[in-house]
Amino acid sequence: MSTVAKLKLGKIVVVDDEPNIVEVIRLYLEHAGYEPVIAYRGGEVLQLLREQQPDLVLLDVMLPDYSGFELCGHIRGESGVLAQTPIIFLTAKGESIDKLRAFNLGVDDYIVKPFDPNELIARVKAVLRRTQMQIAAVQIPAEPDKKTLRIGSLVIDPYQYRVTMNGERIDLTPKEIELLHFLASNPGRVYSREDLLGYVWNFDFSGGTRTVDAHVKNLRKKLGASPEWSIQTLWGIGYSFEVARHA
Repeated sequence: MSTVAKLKLGKIVVVDDEPNIVEVIRLYLEHAGYEPVIAYRGGEVLQLLREQQPDLVLLDVMLPDYSGFELCGHIRGESGVLAQTPIIFLTAKGESIDKLRAFNLGVDDYIVKPFDPNELIARVKAVLRRTQMQIAAVQIPAEPDKKTLRIGSLVIDPYQYRVTMNGERIDLTPKEIELLHFLASNPGRVYSREDLLGYVWNFDFSGGTRTVDAHVKNLRKKLGASPEWSIQTLWGIGYSFEVARHA
């Protein structure tokens, strides 16, 4: 009797040292159509990611040999596509300071244990959808405003999640690219932090408005100053993308 292989929506690396939790995650991922790859220790993660090239990483914070914060920093410090791999933290550490630290490092979502496995799958799908890294049978046409932007020497390509300055690629996280593209698509317009959470994150985000501040800080650090454009802070209001007249 022949069988039809189930379409795999993407490969997901799960890093957690608790076998019972790993088994639950594995079962739910497989049922949802994903291909889980398991790691129980942090020391094997980077090499595993280079070999597997996953679509997403589910990363425990409290591992026996490394912390999830350290591993996230190493992943974001890699070059090319690996640095932009979406990361969801799974952790018992639910304090705001830990969440802010995680989002400062470039984490895409933060889930506190114990969690509902169905919510985990929903968040996995949301992150993959937002970063355009989900392998799906149907291609959804890009929105009309999702065009490549060129502002002086800055080029923002939302289709390939690629940002360059003076022809050199800048390693940004997917969410940083989405935020930069949104602001640059509406130069001169001021957006509150709540507006940006709604437009860019698209859901009731547990990280709060300080997540926006952290991402803007990262953008400024990675992109540096430019005479052609700037991300301006309007104290007590929010942010705007300003373009110099000659750019």
